[in-house]
Amino acid sequence: MKSIKFVVLVLVVAACATWGFGEEPNVAIAPHAKDLVVLQGDKLVPVDAREFLLAPVTILYFGAGWCSDCRKFSPKLVSAYSAQTGKRKFEVVFISKDKSEDGMIKFMKLEKMPWPALSFSQIRGAENLNRFYSGKGIPCLTVINRKGEILRQSNSDQDADQILSSFVTE
Repeated sequence: MKSIKFVVLVLVVAACATWGFGEEPNVAIAPHAKDLVVLQGDKLVPVDAREFLLAPVTILYFGAGWCSDCRKFSPKLVSAYSAQTGKRKFEVVFISKDKSEDGMIKFMKLEKMPWPALSFSQIRGAENLNRFYSGKGIPCLTVINRKGEILRQSNSDQDADQILSSFVTE
């Protein structure tokens, strides 16, 4: 019995050291932390997601380079993301609807996306994240809290701007 209590204590201490005492990581994104990548030059490289997972809210951005509405919308999201000062109010995860990893990389590079993306090879299997896609068009934004609860979601490609502007101005 003492050994079980010791193991539990070690796990609790390790969790507190990893995530910060009293802070839970985003439950929807945490299972995919090892699958998050960022653009570095022309390549996607793994990212250390510890701080990222502690953001109060995360915007899941479903989009693609072949989508003209996404190409029009992305600079607005990049601008809002980059304008944050101090501790980030929100983070973004890009979930590509491109047809290939090369298409995803080209789009991320063109738009200068500074945030992580879900690795292209993992998108299809990420059912818990794909359920946040409204399926009515891209760009699709879904704003979730750390509990994985939907705070806002675009219903069509037409209201992604409204979601972003209402969220950023709060």
